[in-house]
Amino acid sequence: MHPTSMHRQELRGLSRTQLVVATVLVLVLAAAAVYLIIHHKPKAPTSAPATTSVNELSTYSSPNFVMYPVNANTIIINNYGENITLSIPVKRIVAMNTVALQVLIDIGASNYVVGVEGYATELPWLFGNYSNLPAVSSGMWSVNYEEIVNLKPDIVITWSYILPQVRQKLQALNIPAIAWGPTDNLTSLIYFLGLITNHTDKAMQLINWLSGLKQELKTYQSQINQHPRAYIIFAWDYSPWLVAGNGSDPYRVTVLAGLQPCFNKSMQVQPESVLQCNPSVIIVTTWDLNPHSPNATTYCEGIINSVRSNPVFNQTAAVKEGHIIVIPGYLTEGPPGYITALYIDSVLWPNVVRVNATELLNQYFSKFLITAEPGGTWFCSG
Repeated sequence: MHPTSMHRQELRGLSRTQLVVATVLVLVLAAAAVYLIIHHKPKAPTSAPATTSVNELSTYSSPNFVMYPVNANTIIINNYGENITLSIPVKRIVAMNTVALQVLIDIGASNYVVGVEGYATELPWLFGNYSNLPAVSSGMWSVNYEEIVNLKPDIVITWSYILPQVRQKLQALNIPAIAWGPTDNLTSLIYFLGLITNHTDKAMQLINWLSGLKQELKTYQSQINQHPRAYIIFAWDYSPWLVAGNGSDPYRVTVLAGLQPCFNKSMQVQPESVLQCNPSVIIVTTWDLNPHSPNATTYCEGIINSVRSNPVFNQTAAVKEGHIIVIPGYLTEGPPGYITALYIDSVLWPNVVRVNATELLNQYFSKFLITAEPGGTWFCSG
């Protein structure tokens, strides 16, 4: 029966007095409802993230970054074999990982950073004043745990290769540590950092922007359908025979560009093995290029000339075809890696990949990495 008909039958059985009382009650309740509607003020949002649903966390989880909600103020992340419980939002972060620092700046959460890794202090053209924050590490293995403790972080984010050491030291001090490495999912890191700092909206903007670059790479590579062999020098300033392996960012970016690395393991190689591979491309990674230095172009072109004059390299197809590409190592890390991959492809297939990598970098700097200085010499080839 329709609800209105039911009410009519019930009212027929009421006395006149009962009807008056019922009418008054209805009017009072209606007036109260109107008052509440007019004067209701929505509650201010709490500091806890609005999106901690199981489905959303599952969407952005990946191996080493599996996230579970506990409640509006707590999450668990399974990171490299450990379940880490975090109260969110966090307030103090030691970013002992330049990718984490970069992403925190990208999503507008850099004010949570209280300490950085040593290499970040050498990159003021990327990180601006954040290069002046206390450094908690130097080199690849030296960590200043006393400095970390003094900074009172809610979480330490480090590199995967050093996580066991860092976690062992900090667990006794009840300081949670998680890691991200080049083989881990960048989207998961971006979402996680947005979640724990209550900056998921800007994190999603970055994720979507990078998705566009990934699609661009995919589209170009479907048109090219070539996978030339590449010799990847991990650190030109250290040794031309130290190659970047599959646990490194230069290797990851080279593969993103659709190239086939000569070597899959980071190691010192013999010159003869380079000739055996006979790469069509030589990727030279330098970690010392200051793009805004007056001699940046001279420095970059000097590397190309050194490769050309090397008695081993000058026998390769790469030198003969003019496919020596110099990239800064810090632009293979994190979000700029996709731009660097597009730059590599634009050098090798300029008629197909019509991309100005410097303009893309400037766009990234204006939208996300606002501490970086646009312009300058970031890449070179020849």
